[in-house]
This record gives sequence, structure tokens and C-alpha cells, in this order.
Amino acid sequence: MSYSLSFTKAILVVIFISDKIRQKQFEFLSTADISRYLSIPKPTLVKILQNLNAADIIETKEGKLGGIRLMKNPADITILEILNAMEKGKPLFQTSFNILAEGKRPNNAQKSIKKLLNDAELKLKNELATKTIEEILIEMND
Repeated sequence: MSYSLSFTKAILVVIFISDKIRQKQFEFLSTADISRYLSIPKPTLVKILQNLNAADIIETKEGKLGGIRLMKNPADITILEILNAMEKGKPLFQTSFNILAEGKRPNNAQKSIKKLLNDAELKLKNELATKTIEEILIEMND
């Protein structure tokens, strides 16, 4: 498997920011608060925030009253969008076999495995596209 732990942490970051702002506790959240409450080391959090910012999921504001907030409504942010922000097209499964066996049967076996894994990843992404941050926030209160 190839997706990073930063992907799942990024989901938590977006949920945390959304939840705190939704509760009207903050307009912007500080990096220090996010790092502390989610137990994410600051260097890791900075990379996560850079990726989310580049994908226009969050925005940052500098200064005393600055911090981080969402750029979109939680209902418009899917888990797939966060995945794409963090993994940037990297495949879930590595399929570079580099085997010495050649011929029709080994080639067909590799094609079959690649197709299976690519289909599985596509199904996963389709599922992630159906879940929004808003839905997770609602489920948190159940």
C-alpha cells in the first residue's frame, strides 16, 4: 500500500478546523492549536497545510488574528478531494513487478494483477468521492 499517513491526518485536520469554526469557537485556528490538539508534529502539519492550501481547501492568514480556515463549505469537500491534495495522483498499489520471467503467461499474470489493483483503487476513489466533511460532522453527533 502506498498512501501516506498524512492523508488520514489531513482528513482529521479538515474536520477539526471545520468543527471548531462551525461551533463559532474561532474564525481562524492557529497551527500551534491544531498541532497540539491533534498530536501532529508541526513539520508534518505544515506539509499537510501546504497541500490543502494548494488544493484550495483551506486558506491561511498571517498576523495576530490569523491562522487557518476552510475556503469551502464542508458539504463541498469530499474525502477524495483531500486524497488528491495529499497524494497528488500517486497510486495506492505499486505494480512495477520487475520479474525476470518473460512470455505470454507471466505477462498475462502481471496484466491481470494490475487490472485488479487498478479497479480496486478506482472503486475506493469512487467511494471516497461520495463522503463529505459535512457528513462526517453530522456523524460525529450521532
